[in-house]
Order: sequence, then C-alpha cells, then structure tokens
Amino acid sequence: MAQPEVMLSSQNVDTLRQEHQGLETRLRELDKHRSLSPEEQYEVQVIKKRKLALKDAINRKESHP
Repeated sequence: MAQPEVMLSSQNVDTLRQEHQGLETRLRELDKHRSLSPEEQYEVQVIKKRKLALKDAINRKESHP
C-alpha cells in the first residue's frame, strides 16, 4: 500500500480541500454527541491526524506549485 504522503502528493489542491472539509463536517457531527464510544473516540483521533496531513499537503502545494 502507498504511503499517505505519496497519495496526498498525487491529488490536486481542490480535492485535498474537499476531503479536509468532509472531515471537518464529520468532526462537527461527532462533537454534537453527548459522549463518544471508544470507536468514535478513535475515529476523532484518526480524522484529526488526516486533517493535519491534508493541511500540510495543501500548504506545500500552494507554496511550490
């Protein structure tokens, strides 16, 4: 399986932004819950890490077109 960084580098900025926004929407949905199951807590951690990776990739692409 390809490294996440490699997969990010092959996507365009618009695609990365769309994924980032989708993850943000999911985080807002989870935030509405009174409490989270262990699976949901894990999902939040995974989403936050992915969002950071996406943001870094977007910033790199905008800095070095």
